[in-house]
Order: sequence, then structure tokens, then C-alpha cells
Amino acid sequence: MKKIYLVLLVIGLISGLFIGCTPTIPPVGEGESEDEDETINRVVLVELFTTGCPFCKEVEPIVEQLAEEYVRSEMILVEERPWGSPVTPEANDRYQWYLPNSDDRKTPNTFFNGSNQRIWLTGSYYLFKSKIIAELAKDSKISINVNRNENSGTTILTGKIKNISESTLSNLVINGMTFKDYGEPGQKYTVLDIFAGVKEVGISLEPDAEQSFTFTLEDVNWNTNQIHGVIFVQSSSTKEIFHAKYIE
Repeated sequence: MKKIYLVLLVIGLISGLFIGCTPTIPPVGEGESEDEDETINRVVLVELFTTGCPFCKEVEPIVEQLAEEYVRSEMILVEERPWGSPVTPEANDRYQWYLPNSDDRKTPNTFFNGSNQRIWLTGSYYLFKSKIIAELAKDSKISINVNRNENSGTTILTGKIKNISESTLSNLVINGMTFKDYGEPGQKYTVLDIFAGVKEVGISLEPDAEQSFTFTLEDVNWNTNQIHGVIFVQSSSTKEIFHAKYIE
């Protein structure tokens, strides 16, 4: 009888040993997978064109307040003066590109992800916020990865974009801006430079296709001058901005 108990005890110990060594397989849907679909949250690039006009003084505090309410992985505000001071020549070209009809170029003009949403002249806080909410609700079609390196005042931005949609995207232009936070209302996030011209020949990306990019910015002194930046992908035909990436 004792021999039988001994045999059963040995069998039990051996079974427990094998069970303890069996790896636990997580249920389907838990953990990460290399084949998992890439998900990118929508980012709203808000471009505010002003010239110091009376309506500009109404709109600037509203948009700048909204920029403080959202993190820059949701909303990025850049303020551009198409003429006057401070101004970049590219800002004037960009403004005319958005609005070929000069009668439409009375300021302020606020664009939300390019031509997707626009507010001409003034509006309420809730009207501006509704445009941001509408853009955030959309799915992103592009992902952007970017690295910044600085050497003796020269800043190099390298990275790649990827089409994460299910359709081919054509006439894409990879563009970028530097801007500075002057810490006071009215042209707070003033654009200093626009990297690429809007007339650049666009590229086409099939689903899952990628495109690398490099921007070399001379005499920027990014850290010393507390520069901010944004890379964005825009259609040169529809003027829609598909995605934007803040550069600290």
C-alpha cells in the first residue's frame, strides 16, 4: 500500500513540474503584435494669418488660448504675417497660394489643417474650438517620424512619412516651419521660416509606402534661441494637411 502511495506522489510531482514549465499564452487581443495595424492620432495644424488689423486683435487671443488648452500632439498653432513685420517672404507666397482671389485675403484668416476648415475674419471661441474638434475626430492618413540634430548652429531634421491609409495618396508635399513663442498675446507663435515652397512637385504613396526626408537649416541655433518647429504633409492639389508633427 505504501508503495502505491509513493508511486502516486512521484507522478504528482512530475506532473506539477511539467505544468509549471508550460508558458502562458495570452488571449487573442492582449499584448502587442508586429503585424498590428498602425494607429496615429490626428493632429490639427492651425495657421493664423494676421496683419495687426482690428479683427486680428479679437481672434489672436482666442486661438492662442486654444493652443494652451491642447497639447501639441493634438493642436499646433503657427501665426503668419503675409505682409508687414515680422514677416517671411514664404508666408506671403503661402497666403496667396491658399487664396488666389485677393478679395478673400482680408485678415484674419484661420486655416485648420489647410483647406479642411477655415474661418474668415472673426468668430466666437466656440466656433474656433468646433473646427479643432471636427479635425481631431478624423482618422489620420499619414504618420511622421522626425529626428533633430544640431551642430554649430546648423540644425538637421531627418525622418520619414508613411501612408497608413487604405488608398494611394498623391501630390504630397513634405513641408515644415520654425516658429518662436514670444510669450505674449498677439503673434505669440510667430513663424520664422517655411522650409519648402508650395510649388514643389508632389509625390505619391501607395498604402504602407514610405518616403524619407531631410531639411538642413543654417544658422538656426535651435536650443539657444528656443526655436520650435513642425513638419507637415500636405496635398499640393487639394491643400489638405494630412498630418503634422511638432518638433521640440
